[in-house]
Amino acid sequence: MPGVFEVGRTVALRSAIDDIVLLATCSEEGEWEGQVQYLPLR
Repeated sequence: MPGVFEVGRTVALRSAIDDIVLLATCSEEGEWEGQVQYLPLR
């Protein structure tokens, strides 16, 4: 599994997009493999 990021319904769209862009920019390839993470980041 490549990894899953779940975004809650109450999270502002802009906040979710910012977190996803941050993750894509700062992560190593395969870093999130096999994990389920919840946004927003804490």
